[in-house]
Amino acid sequence: MANLVGLEIGTSSVRAVEVRTRRGAPTLRRHARVPLPPRAVEAGVVRDDDAVAHALRELVGTLQPKARDVRLAVGSASVLVRQLELDWMSDEDLRRSLRYQVADLLPVPIDDANIDHLPLGEDTIVDEDGRTRRITRILLVASAREAVDGLVRAAQSAKLRVLSADLTAFAALRGLGAAGLGPAPAPQPAVTPVPTLVGAPGEEGERLPASAVAAAPLPARAVLDVGADTVGVTVEGPDGPRSVRVAAGLGGELLTRMLVEQTGRTRDEAEDLKRRTRLLPVPGAQPVDRDQALAQEAVSRMLAEVRATLDFQVSHDPRHSPTHMLLTGGGSLLPGLAEHCRAVVGLPVEVLGDGPHGPLLPSSDLVVPLGLCSPGLPATTTGGRR
Repeated sequence: MANLVGLEIGTSSVRAVEVRTRRGAPTLRRHARVPLPPRAVEAGVVRDDDAVAHALRELVGTLQPKARDVRLAVGSASVLVRQLELDWMSDEDLRRSLRYQVADLLPVPIDDANIDHLPLGEDTIVDEDGRTRRITRILLVASAREAVDGLVRAAQSAKLRVLSADLTAFAALRGLGAAGLGPAPAPQPAVTPVPTLVGAPGEEGERLPASAVAAAPLPARAVLDVGADTVGVTVEGPDGPRSVRVAAGLGGELLTRMLVEQTGRTRDEAEDLKRRTRLLPVPGAQPVDRDQALAQEAVSRMLAEVRATLDFQVSHDPRHSPTHMLLTGGGSLLPGLAEHCRAVVGLPVEVLGDGPHGPLLPSSDLVVPLGLCSPGLPATTTGGRR
């Protein structure tokens, strides 16, 4: 029997679950959340150490976990995830050489980065010179070491021991799968600190070979996570994630800030308005007042980025073109957002909703902590170099 604790340090709150696994069957033992003050955490980065430490100590007191060992989610927009095509080599050789092969792609010096990868499969292609090559495809996952270390220090301030850290998007997919909400088997995570992205719209990236483009399409869905500060777009195929992008500054906080700055409301008044009133006009209709105009502007900015991200993914991996979309995160509950998403993205859209979603997921905001505790997540050493 093993007890695992999954911890997510979000923008609006810190959240954790403790899962007990006995004879292969997981049971949710306890869960807890504690709100954070504004700007204590921004886009996955701790800004107010004292406020986060205080919230984590309160969280631990409420949760009362059997052990102080936790698995941590990392969702900073600074994390890079990119799909790469490399000459085939053994897993051992790939892991040993990866840091040197990708050094030029990173936004930080290689010695200041955490590097990992998620295998996507192998293929045999014919290059432009007519030569046959065996290649392997991976999702490269890289983050600035400091982005992870700040979260680890926050956890340690509450006397928690961080065993491993995993990309928020990957944990969310496993959490959805554990709750019976995944269309595909739960993906295996990267084996170290943090994962994330297939490049951003407008970046140049390697195209898949013609042999892959011509292959039959595979079922895939897009998961759009609308947080307070960040928006995450993940494309999930039958064998796990194919791409991830995290964009800062486009979450639910954007509309709140616009309402505060341009209408004179307090922050609490703006949040209350978002919850109890449909601010978004019907897609295609003109706003009838300033509040509707602001809501439409904020959502249009977000969905334009989402559409560009999906277009980029499909152009690079056409076999995994999403056929539908799932909306998650607190920001996804904005009335009318799903309709606008359908209109802009052109896909059927479902909203996860608040919950509960079965015995393992009493509330949708716990999907990431649950995923951190889900089967298949190996223990890793946070901050370890590869």
